[in-house]
Amino acid sequence: MPTFSFTLEYDGTDFAGWQIQPSVRTAMGVFSDALRALTSEAPALTAAGRTDSGAHAHGQVVGCTLERDWATDELRNALNATLPADLAVRNVATRNDGFDARRDAVDRTYRYLIVCRDGRSPVMRRNAWTVRGPLDVDAMRRAAAHLVGRHDFAAFGTSPRVGGSTIRNVTSVSVERADFGTAEHGAPVLEAIAITVSADAFLRGMMRSFTGALVKIGQGRATTEWLASLVDTAATRDPSLAVAPARGLHQWSVRYEPARQDRELAA
Repeated sequence: MPTFSFTLEYDGTDFAGWQIQPSVRTAMGVFSDALRALTSEAPALTAAGRTDSGAHAHGQVVGCTLERDWATDELRNALNATLPADLAVRNVATRNDGFDARRDAVDRTYRYLIVCRDGRSPVMRRNAWTVRGPLDVDAMRRAAAHLVGRHDFAAFGTSPRVGGSTIRNVTSVSVERADFGTAEHGAPVLEAIAITVSADAFLRGMMRSFTGALVKIGQGRATTEWLASLVDTAATRDPSLAVAPARGLHQWSVRYEPARQDRELAA
């Protein structure tokens, strides 16, 4: 029985998150229905992570075992012919027996998109947080450096398991600004900021809390020292932290170690 991984992309606006829930539309439910309709199978699925209601994914990885040994391109194309417009399979790959999309992940990367503007942003409203700008990106970068490393991030989120650890290893945080076009009055048509975080795993609400804290600093309403004081000091989530809205959150990618046979071929 072959094992496959599926790399999914979806617009989370009309999904109540990834995980199947009764009476609501979820990304996992839609993918499971398409897989069952195509293969006449209902395999157990593993996923690299759970996205919040309204959050998006560019590289959600899902694993399962099927009875039929499909060609990967054929399986991808057949699924995409069945799936709705807001969810697509970007890639299908074969995996070693026992592959688990969550447990086998080495690290995960999330990106949060912010639009700096005094008014509304109709075009970006579904996939970015519009914040009254400008933001002090240099101050945000200095503060973000305190989030890198192995820390107890209980102030920023909760474990997905009851009683689970809130210690996570954040390998990198970047804050990037990009201006697109120039309007008649000299301001950019679109001023966007992307906050990108890679870690071994994420707590519930962790990325959105990071973003809320960094925006607060970028607006001059908090200091780098305030953010640093929250790391490793809390037993529960800090209620003073604003959680950024889900619409700006993008699950970006998941990294796995090369398969054993790939390492052997490269040796």
